[in-house]
Amino acid sequence: MTSLVPSEPLGPRFDPRRRAAVTVALILVTALASFESTVVSTAMPTIIGDLGGLHLYSWVFSAYLLASTMTMPLFGRLADIHGRRRVLLAAIVLFLTGAATCAGARSMAQLIAARGLQGLGAGGLLPIALTVSGDLFTLRERARIQGIFSGVWGVASLLGPLLGAAMTLSFGWRSIFSINLPLGAVAFVLVLTQMRESRAPSADPFDALGGATLATGVAALLVSTLHGAGPWLRLGLVALAITALGVFIRRQKAHAHPLIPLSLFRRSETAAPYAAGLLLGTTIYGVDAFVPLFVQGARGGTAAAAGAVVTPVVLLWAVSAALAARAVVAFGFRRTARTGAVLIGLGFVALIAAASLDAGVPWISAACALVGAGLGPSSMSQVLAIQAEAPERERGVATSLVPFFRTVGGALGVSALGGIFSAGLERRLGDAAGAASRVLAGGHGAAGPVGGASLQVREAIEASLLPVFVALLLLAAVNLWITRRFPGEARHA
Repeated sequence: MTSLVPSEPLGPRFDPRRRAAVTVALILVTALASFESTVVSTAMPTIIGDLGGLHLYSWVFSAYLLASTMTMPLFGRLADIHGRRRVLLAAIVLFLTGAATCAGARSMAQLIAARGLQGLGAGGLLPIALTVSGDLFTLRERARIQGIFSGVWGVASLLGPLLGAAMTLSFGWRSIFSINLPLGAVAFVLVLTQMRESRAPSADPFDALGGATLATGVAALLVSTLHGAGPWLRLGLVALAITALGVFIRRQKAHAHPLIPLSLFRRSETAAPYAAGLLLGTTIYGVDAFVPLFVQGARGGTAAAAGAVVTPVVLLWAVSAALAARAVVAFGFRRTARTGAVLIGLGFVALIAAASLDAGVPWISAACALVGAGLGPSSMSQVLAIQAEAPERERGVATSLVPFFRTVGGALGVSALGGIFSAGLERRLGDAAGAASRVLAGGHGAAGPVGGASLQVREAIEASLLPVFVALLLLAAVNLWITRRFPGEARHA
Protein backbone atom coordinates (compact mmCIF):
# COMPACT_ATOMS: atom_id res chain seq x y z
CA MET A 1 0.00 0.00 0.00
CA THR A 2 1.49 3.33 1.01
CA SER A 3 4.55 1.67 2.54
CA LEU A 4 6.97 -1.10 1.78
CA VAL A 5 6.69 -3.76 4.48
CA PRO A 6 5.86 -3.35 8.17
CA SER A 7 9.34 -4.48 9.21
CA GLU A 8 11.21 -1.93 7.06
CA PRO A 9 13.93 -0.80 9.51
CA LEU A 10 14.39 2.70 8.12
CA GLY A 11 10.75 3.55 7.62
CA PRO A 12 8.69 3.85 4.45
CA ARG A 13 10.39 5.30 1.40
CA PHE A 14 7.90 8.08 0.98
CA ASP A 15 8.44 11.72 0.02
CA PRO A 16 8.51 13.53 3.40
CA ARG A 17 6.42 16.41 2.06
CA ARG A 18 3.79 14.07 0.69
CA ARG A 19 3.78 12.09 3.90
CA ALA A 20 3.31 15.28 5.94
CA ALA A 21 0.44 16.37 3.69
CA VAL A 22 -1.28 12.99 4.01
CA THR A 23 -0.81 13.08 7.78
CA VAL A 24 -2.56 16.47 7.90
CA ALA A 25 -5.43 14.96 5.89
CA LEU A 26 -5.68 12.03 8.32
CA ILE A 27 -5.78 14.41 11.30
CA LEU A 28 -8.53 16.42 9.60
CA VAL A 29 -10.74 13.38 8.93
CA THR A 30 -10.16 12.14 12.49
CA ALA A 31 -11.23 15.52 13.84
CA LEU A 32 -14.31 15.59 11.58
CA ALA A 33 -15.45 12.13 12.67
CA SER A 34 -14.98 12.84 16.38
CA PHE A 35 -16.44 16.34 16.21
CA GLU A 36 -19.54 15.16 14.38
CA SER A 37 -20.22 12.41 16.90
CA THR A 38 -20.75 14.96 19.71
CA VAL A 39 -21.56 18.34 18.15
CA VAL A 40 -25.25 17.61 17.52
CA SER A 41 -26.29 17.15 21.16
CA THR A 42 -26.38 20.82 22.18
CA ALA A 43 -28.07 21.87 18.93
CA MET A 44 -30.95 19.40 19.19
CA PRO A 45 -33.38 21.64 21.11
CA THR A 46 -33.01 24.28 18.40
CA ILE A 47 -33.33 21.69 15.64
CA ILE A 48 -36.53 20.31 17.17
CA GLY A 49 -37.90 23.82 17.52
CA ASP A 50 -37.31 24.35 13.80
CA LEU A 51 -38.15 20.95 12.32
CA GLY A 52 -40.41 19.40 14.98
CA GLY A 53 -40.38 15.62 15.41
CA LEU A 54 -39.58 15.37 19.11
CA HIS A 55 -40.59 11.68 19.08
CA LEU A 56 -37.77 11.04 16.58
CA TYR A 57 -35.16 12.78 18.75
CA SER A 58 -33.00 9.73 19.51
CA TRP A 59 -32.82 8.62 15.89
CA VAL A 60 -30.74 11.64 14.92
CA PHE A 61 -27.98 10.06 17.01
CA SER A 62 -28.86 6.41 16.42
CA ALA A 63 -28.88 6.65 12.60
CA TYR A 64 -25.33 7.99 12.63
CA LEU A 65 -24.12 5.42 15.16
CA LEU A 66 -25.73 2.47 13.38
CA ALA A 67 -24.49 3.41 9.92
CA SER A 68 -20.93 4.16 11.02
CA THR A 69 -20.57 1.03 13.14
CA MET A 70 -21.88 -1.54 10.68
CA THR A 71 -19.75 -0.16 7.82
CA MET A 72 -16.39 -0.06 9.64
CA PRO A 73 -15.33 -3.65 8.77
CA LEU A 74 -16.68 -3.24 5.23
CA PHE A 75 -14.53 -0.19 4.61
CA GLY A 76 -11.53 -1.96 6.14
CA ARG A 77 -11.90 -4.92 3.78
CA LEU A 78 -12.49 -2.67 0.77
CA ALA A 79 -9.29 -0.81 1.64
CA ASP A 80 -7.36 -4.09 1.60
CA ILE A 81 -8.78 -4.96 -1.82
CA HIS A 82 -8.97 -1.65 -3.67
CA GLY A 83 -6.38 0.43 -1.84
CA ARG A 84 -6.55 2.92 0.99
CA ARG A 85 -6.64 6.01 -1.22
CA ARG A 86 -9.74 5.11 -3.22
CA VAL A 87 -11.70 3.97 -0.22
CA LEU A 88 -10.73 6.97 1.93
CA LEU A 89 -11.76 9.34 -0.87
CA ALA A 90 -15.11 7.54 -1.19
CA ALA A 91 -15.66 7.75 2.59
CA ILE A 92 -14.91 11.48 2.60
CA VAL A 93 -17.36 12.07 -0.27
CA LEU A 94 -20.10 10.11 1.51
CA PHE A 95 -19.47 11.97 4.76
CA LEU A 96 -19.52 15.40 3.12
CA THR A 97 -22.60 14.56 1.05
CA GLY A 98 -24.36 13.54 4.23
CA ALA A 99 -23.21 16.73 6.00
CA ALA A 100 -24.48 18.92 3.15
CA THR A 101 -27.79 17.05 3.14
CA CYS A 102 -28.09 17.52 6.92
CA ALA A 103 -27.51 21.24 6.51
CA GLY A 104 -30.32 21.42 3.96
CA ALA A 105 -32.82 19.15 5.76
CA ARG A 106 -36.39 20.48 5.90
CA SER A 107 -37.90 17.82 8.16
CA MET A 108 -36.79 15.53 10.94
CA ALA A 109 -37.16 12.51 8.65
CA GLN A 110 -34.82 14.13 6.11
CA LEU A 111 -32.32 14.95 8.82
CA ILE A 112 -32.32 11.37 10.11
CA ALA A 113 -31.81 9.97 6.59
CA ALA A 114 -28.99 12.44 6.01
CA ARG A 115 -27.38 11.50 9.33
CA GLY A 116 -27.47 7.89 8.20
CA LEU A 117 -25.69 8.84 4.98
CA GLN A 118 -23.15 10.85 6.94
CA GLY A 119 -22.63 7.85 9.23
CA LEU A 120 -21.92 5.61 6.24
CA GLY A 121 -19.00 7.85 5.37
CA ALA A 122 -17.89 8.20 8.98
CA GLY A 123 -17.56 4.42 9.16
CA GLY A 124 -14.59 4.69 6.82
CA LEU A 125 -12.87 7.79 8.16
CA LEU A 126 -11.28 6.67 11.44
CA PRO A 127 -10.52 3.03 10.44
CA ILE A 128 -8.84 4.01 7.18
CA ALA A 129 -6.99 6.89 8.83
CA LEU A 130 -5.57 4.45 11.38
CA THR A 131 -4.73 1.96 8.62
CA VAL A 132 -2.92 4.52 6.50
CA SER A 133 -0.86 5.62 9.50
CA GLY A 134 0.11 1.97 9.91
CA ASP A 135 1.27 1.91 6.28
CA LEU A 136 3.14 5.20 6.35
CA PHE A 137 5.13 4.88 9.55
CA THR A 138 7.32 2.44 11.42
CA LEU A 139 6.05 1.38 14.83
CA ARG A 140 8.11 3.99 16.66
CA GLU A 141 6.81 6.76 14.39
CA ARG A 142 3.30 5.30 14.30
CA ALA A 143 3.01 5.35 18.07
CA ARG A 144 3.81 9.06 18.13
CA ILE A 145 1.44 9.89 15.26
CA GLN A 146 -1.43 7.87 16.70
CA GLY A 147 -0.85 9.59 20.02
CA ILE A 148 -1.55 12.81 18.14
CA PHE A 149 -4.67 11.22 16.62
CA SER A 150 -5.90 10.28 20.09
CA GLY A 151 -5.31 13.82 21.28
CA VAL A 152 -7.21 15.24 18.31
CA TRP A 153 -10.05 12.80 18.91
CA GLY A 154 -10.26 13.68 22.59
CA VAL A 155 -10.09 17.45 22.12
CA ALA A 156 -12.60 17.43 19.25
CA SER A 157 -14.99 15.25 21.25
CA LEU A 158 -14.66 17.55 24.25
CA LEU A 159 -15.10 20.77 22.26
CA GLY A 160 -17.90 19.38 20.08
CA PRO A 161 -20.81 20.25 22.39
CA LEU A 162 -19.32 23.66 23.25
CA LEU A 163 -18.68 24.58 19.63
CA GLY A 164 -22.07 23.18 18.64
CA ALA A 165 -23.79 25.49 21.09
CA ALA A 166 -21.71 28.51 20.05
CA MET A 167 -22.23 27.93 16.33
CA THR A 168 -25.95 27.31 16.77
CA LEU A 169 -26.37 30.59 18.65
CA SER A 170 -24.20 32.58 16.24
CA PHE A 171 -24.95 31.09 12.82
CA GLY A 172 -27.88 28.72 13.23
CA TRP A 173 -27.97 24.95 13.67
CA ARG A 174 -27.27 24.23 10.01
CA SER A 175 -23.75 25.61 10.43
CA ILE A 176 -22.71 22.63 12.60
CA PHE A 177 -23.03 20.48 9.47
CA SER A 178 -21.87 22.93 6.80
CA ILE A 179 -18.60 23.60 8.67
CA ASN A 180 -17.56 20.09 7.65
CA LEU A 181 -17.55 20.99 3.95
CA PRO A 182 -14.45 23.22 3.70
CA LEU A 183 -12.44 21.11 6.15
CA GLY A 184 -13.44 17.90 4.40
CA ALA A 185 -12.65 19.42 1.02
CA VAL A 186 -9.10 20.20 2.18
CA ALA A 187 -8.66 16.60 3.37
CA PHE A 188 -10.06 15.28 0.07
CA VAL A 189 -7.68 17.40 -2.05
CA LEU A 190 -4.67 16.39 0.06
CA VAL A 191 -5.48 12.68 -0.21
CA LEU A 192 -6.25 12.99 -3.94
CA THR A 193 -3.08 14.85 -4.86
CA GLN A 194 -0.50 13.70 -2.31
CA MET A 195 -1.28 10.09 -1.41
CA ARG A 196 0.22 7.33 -3.53
CA GLU A 197 -0.30 3.55 -3.42
CA SER A 198 2.78 1.34 -3.63
CA ARG A 199 1.14 -1.77 -5.04
CA ALA A 200 -1.71 -2.69 -7.34
CA PRO A 201 -5.19 -3.44 -5.96
CA SER A 202 -5.80 -7.02 -4.84
CA ALA A 203 -7.59 -9.46 -7.14
CA ASP A 204 -9.58 -10.84 -4.19
CA PRO A 205 -13.35 -10.38 -4.59
CA PHE A 206 -15.40 -8.49 -2.04
CA ASP A 207 -17.86 -10.76 -0.24
CA ALA A 208 -20.99 -8.65 -0.72
CA LEU A 209 -23.35 -11.28 0.69
CA GLY A 210 -21.14 -11.66 3.74
CA GLY A 211 -21.16 -7.88 4.14
CA ALA A 212 -24.96 -7.82 3.95
CA THR A 213 -25.37 -10.50 6.63
CA LEU A 214 -22.81 -8.79 8.87
CA ALA A 215 -24.49 -5.39 8.50
CA THR A 216 -27.92 -6.91 9.16
CA GLY A 217 -26.75 -8.70 12.28
CA VAL A 218 -24.90 -5.71 13.70
CA ALA A 219 -27.76 -3.30 12.95
CA ALA A 220 -30.31 -5.60 14.58
CA LEU A 221 -28.08 -6.05 17.62
CA LEU A 222 -27.55 -2.33 18.08
CA VAL A 223 -31.20 -1.39 17.52
CA SER A 224 -32.16 -3.92 20.21
CA THR A 225 -30.17 -1.86 22.72
CA LEU A 226 -31.94 1.42 21.95
CA HIS A 227 -34.22 3.00 24.51
CA GLY A 228 -37.87 2.44 23.70
CA ALA A 229 -37.58 -1.00 22.13
CA GLY A 230 -40.29 -3.14 23.72
CA PRO A 231 -39.52 -6.62 25.06
CA TRP A 232 -40.99 -8.47 22.08
CA LEU A 233 -39.30 -6.21 19.55
CA ARG A 234 -36.04 -6.55 21.44
CA LEU A 235 -36.35 -10.33 21.48
CA GLY A 236 -37.09 -10.41 17.75
CA LEU A 237 -34.13 -8.18 16.96
CA VAL A 238 -31.77 -10.30 19.06
CA ALA A 239 -33.03 -13.43 17.28
CA LEU A 240 -32.44 -11.75 13.91
CA ALA A 241 -28.97 -10.66 14.98
CA ILE A 242 -28.00 -14.16 16.14
CA THR A 243 -29.30 -15.70 12.92
CA ALA A 244 -27.62 -13.19 10.62
CA LEU A 245 -24.29 -13.30 12.46
CA GLY A 246 -24.43 -17.11 12.55
CA VAL A 247 -24.90 -17.17 8.77
CA PHE A 248 -22.05 -14.69 8.42
CA ILE A 249 -19.63 -16.79 10.49
CA ARG A 250 -20.48 -19.99 8.60
CA ARG A 251 -19.97 -18.16 5.32
CA GLN A 252 -16.59 -16.81 6.43
CA LYS A 253 -15.43 -20.31 7.32
CA ALA A 254 -16.29 -21.62 3.86
CA HIS A 255 -15.35 -18.59 1.76
CA ALA A 256 -12.02 -18.58 -0.06
CA HIS A 257 -11.72 -14.81 0.41
CA PRO A 258 -13.57 -14.00 3.65
CA LEU A 259 -14.68 -10.49 4.47
CA ILE A 260 -13.20 -10.86 7.96
CA PRO A 261 -10.48 -13.52 8.21
CA LEU A 262 -11.39 -15.70 11.18
CA SER A 263 -7.68 -16.34 11.74
CA LEU A 264 -7.63 -12.94 13.46
CA PHE A 265 -9.68 -14.51 16.28
CA ARG A 266 -7.77 -17.79 16.47
CA ARG A 267 -4.48 -16.17 17.52
CA SER A 268 -4.40 -14.76 21.03
CA GLU A 269 -2.08 -11.95 19.91
CA THR A 270 -4.92 -10.43 17.86
CA ALA A 271 -7.98 -11.90 19.59
CA ALA A 272 -6.99 -10.46 22.99
CA PRO A 273 -6.86 -6.81 21.84
CA TYR A 274 -10.29 -7.22 20.23
CA ALA A 275 -11.76 -8.69 23.41
CA ALA A 276 -10.18 -5.89 25.43
CA GLY A 277 -11.70 -3.42 22.97
CA LEU A 278 -15.19 -4.71 23.71
CA LEU A 279 -14.64 -4.11 27.41
CA LEU A 280 -13.00 -0.74 26.81
CA GLY A 281 -16.06 0.37 24.85
CA THR A 282 -18.24 -0.47 27.85
CA THR A 283 -15.91 1.56 30.05
CA ILE A 284 -15.98 4.62 27.77
CA TYR A 285 -19.73 4.60 27.18
CA GLY A 286 -20.45 3.58 30.77
CA VAL A 287 -18.56 6.50 32.29
CA ASP A 288 -20.16 8.90 29.83
CA ALA A 289 -23.65 7.60 30.60
CA PHE A 290 -23.63 6.97 34.35
CA VAL A 291 -21.15 9.36 35.97
CA PRO A 292 -23.10 12.50 34.91
CA LEU A 293 -26.23 10.75 36.17
CA PHE A 294 -24.44 10.15 39.47
CA VAL A 295 -23.54 13.84 39.82
CA GLN A 296 -26.88 15.26 38.73
CA GLY A 297 -29.26 12.62 40.01
CA ALA A 298 -27.60 11.49 43.23
CA ARG A 299 -25.59 14.55 44.24
CA GLY A 300 -28.09 17.18 43.04
CA GLY A 301 -25.60 18.90 40.73
CA THR A 302 -26.55 20.99 37.73
CA ALA A 303 -26.45 19.73 34.16
CA ALA A 304 -23.30 21.79 33.62
CA ALA A 305 -21.63 20.17 36.62
CA ALA A 306 -22.68 16.73 35.40
CA GLY A 307 -21.03 17.36 32.05
CA ALA A 308 -17.92 18.97 33.51
CA VAL A 309 -17.19 16.08 35.86
CA VAL A 310 -16.28 13.78 32.94
CA THR A 311 -13.99 16.37 31.34
CA PRO A 312 -10.93 14.84 33.07
CA VAL A 313 -11.68 11.58 31.24
CA VAL A 314 -11.14 13.18 27.85
CA LEU A 315 -8.20 15.34 28.90
CA LEU A 316 -6.32 12.55 30.66
CA TRP A 317 -7.11 10.16 27.79
CA ALA A 318 -5.42 12.53 25.33
CA VAL A 319 -2.39 13.08 27.56
CA SER A 320 -1.97 9.43 28.54
CA ALA A 321 -2.29 8.31 24.90
CA ALA A 322 0.69 10.49 23.97
CA LEU A 323 2.70 9.04 26.87
CA ALA A 324 1.56 5.50 26.06
CA ALA A 325 2.90 5.85 22.53
CA ARG A 326 6.41 5.98 23.97
CA ALA A 327 5.64 3.31 26.54
CA VAL A 328 4.61 0.82 23.84
CA VAL A 329 7.97 1.20 22.12
CA ALA A 330 9.92 1.05 25.39
CA PHE A 331 8.01 -1.63 27.31
CA GLY A 332 5.85 -3.50 24.79
CA PHE A 333 2.13 -3.90 24.21
CA ARG A 334 1.36 -6.18 27.16
CA ARG A 335 2.86 -4.05 29.91
CA THR A 336 1.34 -0.88 28.48
CA ALA A 337 -2.11 -2.46 28.24
CA ARG A 338 -1.78 -3.84 31.75
CA THR A 339 -0.93 -0.39 33.12
CA GLY A 340 -4.02 1.04 31.47
CA ALA A 341 -6.25 -1.71 32.88
CA VAL A 342 -4.91 -1.14 36.40
CA LEU A 343 -5.55 2.60 36.22
CA ILE A 344 -9.10 2.06 34.96
CA GLY A 345 -9.72 -0.38 37.79
CA LEU A 346 -8.43 2.10 40.36
CA GLY A 347 -10.75 4.73 38.90
CA PHE A 348 -13.76 2.50 39.45
CA VAL A 349 -12.62 1.66 42.96
CA ALA A 350 -12.62 5.42 43.61
CA LEU A 351 -16.12 5.76 42.10
CA ILE A 352 -17.40 2.95 44.32
CA ALA A 353 -15.86 4.70 47.33
CA ALA A 354 -17.54 7.95 46.27
CA ALA A 355 -20.92 6.22 46.07
CA SER A 356 -20.41 4.45 49.39
CA LEU A 357 -18.94 7.31 51.42
CA ASP A 358 -21.02 10.22 50.13
CA ALA A 359 -17.94 11.85 48.61
CA GLY A 360 -18.25 15.12 46.75
CA VAL A 361 -17.83 16.10 43.11
CA PRO A 362 -14.03 16.73 43.35
CA TRP A 363 -13.57 13.09 44.41
CA ILE A 364 -15.71 11.93 41.48
CA SER A 365 -13.67 14.08 39.07
CA ALA A 366 -10.45 12.56 40.44
CA ALA A 367 -11.87 9.08 39.89
CA CYS A 368 -12.74 10.03 36.31
CA ALA A 369 -9.19 11.30 35.83
CA LEU A 370 -7.85 7.88 36.81
CA VAL A 371 -10.14 6.19 34.28
CA GLY A 372 -9.04 8.66 31.59
CA ALA A 373 -5.39 8.02 32.43
CA GLY A 374 -6.01 4.32 31.83
CA LEU A 375 -7.85 4.78 28.53
CA GLY A 376 -4.78 6.11 26.74
CA PRO A 377 -2.49 3.12 27.36
CA SER A 378 -5.37 0.70 26.80
CA SER A 379 -6.55 2.14 23.49
CA MET A 380 -3.06 2.78 22.14
CA SER A 381 -1.79 -0.73 22.90
CA GLN A 382 -4.84 -2.30 21.21
CA VAL A 383 -4.43 -0.47 17.91
CA LEU A 384 -0.67 -0.83 17.71
CA ALA A 385 -0.72 -4.50 18.72
CA ILE A 386 -3.23 -5.34 15.99
CA GLN A 387 -1.27 -3.46 13.34
CA ALA A 388 1.97 -5.14 14.39
CA GLU A 389 0.52 -8.67 14.44
CA ALA A 390 -1.94 -8.68 11.52
CA PRO A 391 -0.60 -9.52 8.05
CA GLU A 392 -0.11 -6.46 5.83
CA ARG A 393 -2.69 -7.72 3.32
CA GLU A 394 -5.29 -7.79 6.13
CA ARG A 395 -4.26 -4.61 7.93
CA GLY A 396 -7.25 -2.61 6.74
CA VAL A 397 -9.94 -4.93 8.01
CA ALA A 398 -7.89 -5.86 11.10
CA THR A 399 -7.52 -2.19 12.08
CA SER A 400 -11.16 -1.38 11.36
CA LEU A 401 -12.27 -4.02 13.84
CA VAL A 402 -10.68 -2.11 16.74
CA PRO A 403 -13.13 0.86 16.71
CA PHE A 404 -15.88 -1.52 15.58
CA PHE A 405 -15.61 -3.72 18.67
CA ARG A 406 -15.32 -0.70 20.95
CA THR A 407 -18.56 0.74 19.62
CA VAL A 408 -20.41 -2.57 19.76
CA GLY A 409 -19.07 -3.26 23.26
CA GLY A 410 -20.11 0.20 24.37
CA ALA A 411 -23.67 -0.16 23.04
CA LEU A 412 -24.19 -3.64 24.49
CA GLY A 413 -22.45 -2.84 27.75
CA VAL A 414 -24.37 0.33 28.45
CA SER A 415 -27.63 -1.44 27.64
CA ALA A 416 -26.81 -4.17 30.17
CA LEU A 417 -25.65 -1.66 32.78
CA GLY A 418 -28.80 0.36 32.18
CA GLY A 419 -30.81 -2.77 32.92
CA ILE A 420 -28.96 -3.19 36.22
CA PHE A 421 -29.61 0.43 37.14
CA SER A 422 -33.30 0.34 36.15
CA ALA A 423 -33.90 -2.88 38.09
CA GLY A 424 -32.35 -1.33 41.19
CA LEU A 425 -34.40 1.82 40.83
CA GLU A 426 -37.61 -0.15 40.37
CA ARG A 427 -36.84 -2.28 43.42
CA ARG A 428 -36.24 0.77 45.60
CA LEU A 429 -38.95 3.09 44.35
CA GLY A 430 -41.60 0.79 42.92
CA ASP A 431 -44.33 2.79 41.21
CA ALA A 432 -42.50 6.00 42.06
CA ALA A 433 -39.51 5.09 39.89
CA GLY A 434 -40.74 7.55 37.26
CA ALA A 435 -40.00 10.37 39.70
CA ALA A 436 -36.29 9.81 39.09
CA SER A 437 -36.56 10.98 35.52
CA ARG A 438 -38.60 14.01 36.61
CA VAL A 439 -35.91 15.01 39.11
CA LEU A 440 -33.30 14.92 36.35
CA ALA A 441 -35.42 16.57 33.66
CA GLY A 442 -37.21 19.05 35.87
CA GLY A 443 -34.26 21.27 36.67
CA HIS A 444 -33.64 20.30 40.28
CA GLY A 445 -30.11 21.56 40.58
CA ALA A 446 -27.89 21.91 43.56
CA ALA A 447 -30.05 24.66 44.90
CA GLY A 448 -33.29 22.83 44.31
CA PRO A 449 -35.36 21.01 46.86
CA VAL A 450 -33.66 18.02 48.38
CA GLY A 451 -36.13 16.98 50.99
CA GLY A 452 -39.03 14.54 50.92
CA ALA A 453 -39.51 12.49 47.79
CA SER A 454 -36.69 14.28 45.98
CA LEU A 455 -34.19 13.13 48.59
CA GLN A 456 -35.63 9.63 48.44
CA VAL A 457 -35.19 9.56 44.68
CA ARG A 458 -31.61 10.75 44.91
CA GLU A 459 -30.77 8.12 47.51
CA ALA A 460 -32.36 5.47 45.30
CA ILE A 461 -30.36 6.64 42.27
CA GLU A 462 -27.13 6.52 44.26
CA ALA A 463 -27.86 3.06 45.64
CA SER A 464 -28.83 1.79 42.18
CA LEU A 465 -25.65 3.17 40.60
CA LEU A 466 -23.40 1.38 43.09
CA PRO A 467 -23.81 -2.08 41.46
CA VAL A 468 -23.24 -0.43 38.06
CA PHE A 469 -19.85 0.82 39.23
CA VAL A 470 -19.10 -2.60 40.76
CA ALA A 471 -19.90 -4.22 37.41
CA LEU A 472 -17.55 -1.80 35.64
CA LEU A 473 -14.83 -2.67 38.16
CA LEU A 474 -15.34 -6.39 37.47
CA LEU A 475 -15.07 -5.73 33.73
CA ALA A 476 -11.83 -3.83 34.37
CA ALA A 477 -10.53 -6.89 36.23
CA VAL A 478 -11.46 -9.10 33.27
CA ASN A 479 -9.70 -6.64 30.99
CA LEU A 480 -6.58 -6.88 33.16
CA TRP A 481 -6.69 -10.67 32.86
CA ILE A 482 -7.07 -10.46 29.07
CA THR A 483 -3.95 -8.30 28.75
CA ARG A 484 -1.94 -11.41 29.71
CA ARG A 485 -2.59 -12.63 26.15
CA PHE A 486 -1.40 -9.46 24.42
CA PRO A 487 1.79 -9.72 22.39
CA GLY A 488 4.79 -8.82 24.51
CA GLU A 489 7.54 -6.85 22.85
CA ALA A 490 6.87 -4.19 20.23
CA ARG A 491 8.69 -5.65 17.28
CA HIS A 492 9.91 -3.63 14.31
CA ALA A 493 10.10 -0.44 16.36
